[in-house]
Amino acid sequence: MLGKAEIPFPNIKHHGSLTGKGNMSLKRRREPISVDAQIVEIYEDLANENEEIRLKAAHALLTKVSSEKSPSLEALQKILKRLLRGLSSSRKAARLGFSVALTEFLREHCISDQIARPVLEVAAVINVLEEQTRASAGVSGQEERDHYLGRLFGSEAIIKSGILSLPEPSLAHWKRVLDLIFDLAKKKSWLREECGWVLCAALKDSHTINSTYVEVLFQRLDSAGLTKTPEGVGLWITAQQAYPDSKYPKHVWHHGNPLHRKEKASLARILKETSTNHDTDGKAKKTSQRGTWTSRLHFSWDIVFQALLKDHPKQLAFSDLWIEAVDNGLFAAASSDERKYWGFLLFQKHVQILPIASFGEILGPNFLRCMINQLASAERYLHRIAEKTLRTIHSRIDHDQQLASVVIGKLIAQGHANFDHITKTKTIEKLLSQANVESLGDIISIFCQLIDRPDARDDRGTSATRQLISDYLVSLVRSTSSPGEGDPAMTEYHRCMSAITTIFLKHAYFEVITDVNDVFRTPVTPVSCVSRDMFKSRLMSCLSHLIVKLDNSAYYPYEVVNTIRTYETQKDIYTPLMSLDEGSDVARMIRKGWKTVDKLHKDEQSADSAKIDYLRAFKLLYTLTILQVYNGDADAVSIIDELQSCIQALFASKSLIDFGKASETLVEIVLSLISKPSLLFKRLAQQVFSVCTSVVNANGLQSIIMVLETKETLSGQQAIFEQEDSAGDSDVVMSDVEEIDGGASPAEIAQSPNMSDAASTVDGQLQDDNSDAADDELAEFDAKLAQALGTRRLDEDLAAKEEDSSDENMDDEQMEALDEQLETVFRERKKLTSKKNEKKEAKETMVLFKSRVLELLEIYIKQQYLNHQALSIVLPIIKLVRATSNKQISEKACNLVRDYLKLYKLKDQLNGSVPPEKVKSLLQAVHKEAMEEGSNAHANACSQASLLLTKIYISNGGDLSDVVSQYAATQLIFLTESDCHLRTSFFSDWLNWCTSARKALAERSKVI
Repeated sequence: MLGKAEIPFPNIKHHGSLTGKGNMSLKRRREPISVDAQIVEIYEDLANENEEIRLKAAHALLTKVSSEKSPSLEALQKILKRLLRGLSSSRKAARLGFSVALTEFLREHCISDQIARPVLEVAAVINVLEEQTRASAGVSGQEERDHYLGRLFGSEAIIKSGILSLPEPSLAHWKRVLDLIFDLAKKKSWLREECGWVLCAALKDSHTINSTYVEVLFQRLDSAGLTKTPEGVGLWITAQQAYPDSKYPKHVWHHGNPLHRKEKASLARILKETSTNHDTDGKAKKTSQRGTWTSRLHFSWDIVFQALLKDHPKQLAFSDLWIEAVDNGLFAAASSDERKYWGFLLFQKHVQILPIASFGEILGPNFLRCMINQLASAERYLHRIAEKTLRTIHSRIDHDQQLASVVIGKLIAQGHANFDHITKTKTIEKLLSQANVESLGDIISIFCQLIDRPDARDDRGTSATRQLISDYLVSLVRSTSSPGEGDPAMTEYHRCMSAITTIFLKHAYFEVITDVNDVFRTPVTPVSCVSRDMFKSRLMSCLSHLIVKLDNSAYYPYEVVNTIRTYETQKDIYTPLMSLDEGSDVARMIRKGWKTVDKLHKDEQSADSAKIDYLRAFKLLYTLTILQVYNGDADAVSIIDELQSCIQALFASKSLIDFGKASETLVEIVLSLISKPSLLFKRLAQQVFSVCTSVVNANGLQSIIMVLETKETLSGQQAIFEQEDSAGDSDVVMSDVEEIDGGASPAEIAQSPNMSDAASTVDGQLQDDNSDAADDELAEFDAKLAQALGTRRLDEDLAAKEEDSSDENMDDEQMEALDEQLETVFRERKKLTSKKNEKKEAKETMVLFKSRVLELLEIYIKQQYLNHQALSIVLPIIKLVRATSNKQISEKACNLVRDYLKLYKLKDQLNGSVPPEKVKSLLQAVHKEAMEEGSNAHANACSQASLLLTKIYISNGGDLSDVVSQYAATQLIFLTESDCHLRTSFFSDWLNWCTSARKALAERSKVI
């Protein structure tokens, strides 16, 4: 700004008057303008996109014109115009920065504080606002839009500043501002929501307006025809909460409340922003909608539903309006994708804040149908927001786990049990894993009801539904962790797991006449034979998971067989599917089995700690064997008979040492269990074997080792398994079959970095032999086929006559003879293919069997590595590494030797008397085995076995010099004999061990 003393253009000299001739040649020059660089910078920063910079600029402006500096009225008016003009600027964040500065500017310079200083008049401020934001004729659409937004921001600043009510209320000024806002709302529908938001914020601030202002506001609102709009509803509810004693227009809502029960349809229609509303006379009238669709939810939705969460008499229930406006409105089948998008946004808002009691109310049928449709394909428009909605559900359940049962119950009730399959997600599985023990009961009850009475149209659909629900129950058993003994939740956990096993056994082994828990005795939907087999398999799967979750692994198997025995006595409700002659051997063995189980259960209650694990192990073995009898396994009856001898030995023995002789039979039973592909039998065998490792004698251990020495071929399988065993394997339920790697091919082993070049050569030869054999078989088949047809290959006889291969002159007898010859050829071909498949299956069976045997030996080594009998395992293990063609078997065997080496320390000593000569001879045998041609894995296993025997030999009285002499002799053979395939790593491992054990060996020699 220019001061009065400033002289324009001071550097220019003035000669004579302006009318003199000497000055006629001078042009008129512009007067200089003094620019305040600081104020320019402030205005620039007010438009900055950084909020912190904008606030600093506003503070600087207010400081510059603060009342303490007594700015002139002219300066204040100039700044007011500049701030109002800035509100109409679309540059960066100008409206935000200028509106904040304007609000604080008006609050300081429009309200008198009894100090003699210039004060801006409110009327003048409103006049300047109208003047600066008036869009002149002929401006572009963008400029017009900027002016309208500037007027709205200016009106908001005036209201927020409080100048309309301080120092004393002025209704005239309030009416003028309301007229400006409502005029914008009517003129530009796309500004209507923003206008409503400004007034709603004013209603929440009691310092800016009072109840009189509220009455004027609603008079203007009603006269503008905006009462029954989303903005009008939001304003009405907000005003009633803040100013309950104010007077509101009558005959608009029932009892003056838009949330009244009778206003449900009208309120839903308004919130959905349909174009037609109704006036007080019931006549339809048009209310313009928002100009363009926006992805942002209208602010009135939050106000309405927040109010409905507070119960009041005669007020709409939250669920009623949600169903009407959201589920049947926004998510209706005929709704557009834009409205459904709003529905998803509403759901995401409320899924995080709704109380548990109201959570299920927002899971309506239309919402679930829409979410399933959108999740089913990534091509759907709302696929991403549907995924986000699903994540919000899981996020809420992470904090309130009991809600998992509510969501699952809604999905099942709406017929969406196959939700995961349709949407290609694992939603229900994740919900089951999120559920806590308290909510498991409700989930299991829902699933059991659906199994009893599936909502399906035909038998195929019924079976499919039952299988789906059964898989969910198995998943629930697998994912739910046991709370632990002593935990208050353990009782509920037992109840839930028992309910799952009971629903399976009920339909697997019985025909349910009526449901005992059903008051009306409604017949249960018939169960097909396929479903019964499925229930058996799922029951076995559940038990395979449950026996490893508790310290008492026999708890659930005993409960299952005891429930079966109880149901057999309730013949008016449950009809047993397995009918046995009371005098048959099977019935006799089952009765004997029941007596034994009862005795085991009784003795378990009073047994000491040394014997209780054995009692539980046999109880587990007995109960699952009885269950296998009900599954139709013919071998189970013979196993019960064999178990009787073991049980008698256990009861008769005064100490566990006396039980060792019966352990041979127990080992045979364990081996028969792991020979089956069932995961349950594998875990059962491991549970029993882990308890009985201390009583396994040398003969029992040799039975296990014999499996490892058997070839992985058809002849090897036939040498171990009897014919009925292989037939019995087909009865094993498929869902409980353990999925393992059938083993790498010889080519895969050759490619492994742990395998030698020699092994690669041998495996390559095996592949070539197999390929050559296949080519020979194909050539033989072609020859037989050509002989039967009387044809030749083109490369054999190019000069063959056409009539030689023609069948035009063949009679009927010749054609019949030809058919017989072709049938013979193809029959032989089929037998050959079947034989190849049989060999392949035999190898897979042997690989699985050996893998499980190695797992048993791993258990034995961990518990009995100080037992002198464990030495008999070492040599067969390293021989297995060389003999096997399966990578998995080789790795497990190597790991077993390595674990044995880690467990045994130099300070340890074997239990029992072991002659050092025996260990020395075993060490010599290991060195001899190391000289054989094999893989890198075989060489490593031999080296580790040698170090293991070295430690055992020295710690049990052997002389270190004997070991050194043995390594020296082996090295001499390595240097002098060409057929020795020993690896240099064998000696480097020995030297490394000597370096690490040198101190311990020196101390040991001093003690000796």
